[in-house]
Amino acid sequence: MANNGIQAPTLAARIAASRRFAALMIQAFRTSSPTPFPLPPVPRLLPAESALAVKH
Repeated sequence: MANNGIQAPTLAARIAASRRFAALMIQAFRTSSPTPFPLPPVPRLLPAESALAVKH
């Protein structure tokens, strides 16, 4: 399928295969939990002048 698209003997079979493929791709990105998980906390960064003063 990579370079030649979906291969099927008839147009109807190609359409059906592309719909199945699209449904699988959509299903792959769905979450199993009905409520989304909260995002992790934002990392705190040093101010620019403090970052320059840190010795490596």
